[in-house]
Amino acid sequence: MRDIAKSYENLELYTFTGFYKNAIQFAKAFPDKEFDVIISRGGTADLVRSLNDTPVVEIKVSTLDLLRVITQALQCSSRAAVVSYPYITARVETLAKFLRLNIRTFSFETPEQIEDTVKQCARAGYDLIVGGAATRDYAVAEGAQFLLITSSRESVEASIRQAIEQHHLINDVLDKNRLFQSVIDKSGSAVFIFGEQRELQYTNVAARKMLNDVERMEQFLSRGISTLQDAGTLHLIKKLNNDFYEITGGILQVRQEIRYLFEVHFRAAGYRVSSFAKLEDPEDIRQAQSLPASSELYLRPMDKLIQTAGSSTLPVLIQGAVGTHKGVVARRIHIKSATEGTTLMRLQCRDLTEKNWDMLLNNAASPIHATGYTVYLENVDTLPKDLQQQVGAYIEDTKMTHRHRVISSSCCDLSAEVARGQFSSRLYLQLSGFTINVPSLAQRKEDIPAFVNMMIPQYNTALAKSTVGMEPDAMELMVEFEWPLNLVQLEKVLRQMIAASSGFYITAAEVAAVLQNEMRKVSALPPAVDLSGTLEDIERRVIEQVLREENMNQSAAAKRLGIGRSTLWRKIAGSGGK
Repeated sequence: MRDIAKSYENLELYTFTGFYKNAIQFAKAFPDKEFDVIISRGGTADLVRSLNDTPVVEIKVSTLDLLRVITQALQCSSRAAVVSYPYITARVETLAKFLRLNIRTFSFETPEQIEDTVKQCARAGYDLIVGGAATRDYAVAEGAQFLLITSSRESVEASIRQAIEQHHLINDVLDKNRLFQSVIDKSGSAVFIFGEQRELQYTNVAARKMLNDVERMEQFLSRGISTLQDAGTLHLIKKLNNDFYEITGGILQVRQEIRYLFEVHFRAAGYRVSSFAKLEDPEDIRQAQSLPASSELYLRPMDKLIQTAGSSTLPVLIQGAVGTHKGVVARRIHIKSATEGTTLMRLQCRDLTEKNWDMLLNNAASPIHATGYTVYLENVDTLPKDLQQQVGAYIEDTKMTHRHRVISSSCCDLSAEVARGQFSSRLYLQLSGFTINVPSLAQRKEDIPAFVNMMIPQYNTALAKSTVGMEPDAMELMVEFEWPLNLVQLEKVLRQMIAASSGFYITAAEVAAVLQNEMRKVSALPPAVDLSGTLEDIERRVIEQVLREENMNQSAAAKRLGIGRSTLWRKIAGSGGK
């Protein structure tokens, strides 16, 4: 082999003589990748390959090599046998059958079986054994002659050429890997790769440069693997130490191993949307699932509709009275839909004005212009009429329902508002692809005892109390109450009762006291506006009432009325300041 190696330039060859036991010593004596390629033969090659990460090229035993040694063995003895691995003995058997040669074969699967196989061969009366180097000592110990299966010069040369080719191929791959890693390290996005056990396996240089807290981001991404496994992809916005980051995640399969890849992009001020817009990632939404309204009991009447809405791409309109937790229904649809692994952008329409709507649209980096999120228009019925037209035009013109999952909610029947001319038909058509009506608590009186019993343990934990339940007449009062503010009011009242209760059971007297106070609050609400007279008269009375409720603060009143402060001033001046 050394002589053959001399004919190749830039080839440095080290040779070690021995058999499979020496291979174990060799693998332990030299660190991985001490050599570029290892050349060996037969079972020794397999053993070295299993013990060492360095590529192993096997010297082949050609059919000519086998025929030569078989012929030589039969010339020496009529009782010759081949003892080797099945890949050798099978070829010998084929040659013997084809050429009608009288030679027997004995096979072993592992090096540990060699000694017993040689003894079996000797007991059968064979006095000449043909095999590999590992067989020699056992054959001699049994008193048999031995012929070594060797590889021809051509086979050795072929293995050296293959080793050189493999070395060049590996170097090409390593060079490409270095190039790709250099590109990733110079990338503008931070890259995190996790293994199947959620252990961080790689992060690039950009992660250290970009992120103000790499460890917290790593922990957040590790927790996000569960969502990634369920949804298949991840696309969300994460606020970390007052900075915003856009995160995309995907699943990679390398051979049979799974990897989780996350790319993180810094989004700076572009995602600092105003107070009327909130960004919620899957972690925030999971934390909100502890609310009583998130229970299967509360959502049971809407369960099938939520499932249908979640599997559809149609925009969803959720209608229900004040306090029915329509936002919980919206988040449940988000979780059930294909966009589970994305951010939910909640626009609080009650606080939306033309000014901050323009600010949102004029910000090129705003997530509303992106793709793949869930946009939730909360209390869309509170939008001023002029703004309804603008929002409807934006949704239609930019095909927002195709770019995002769009969900909206309303405290009233929007179709009735459209019929009365109080809500934009254009916007209504954009939002009402699929409608879910949330029943009020008054429509579910039979469920009130179950709601109460479900919430008591939660409030006991939060308030460090030990309330067991309600007395029967106390529960009867709870069922009879109308609950104008629905589940929100029930939650508040029950929390107050448990906090004030001194016994194991809440009494009817305690319930009556709290509910009477709730009734006084309802009766203290301002009277309805007088709708008699001309439209100008009605408008003046509305403005006067809103001003009184806002303590004559014109800015607050204008915002609530959905008009500019200058418009409000003109209307006041036009009515003579009355």
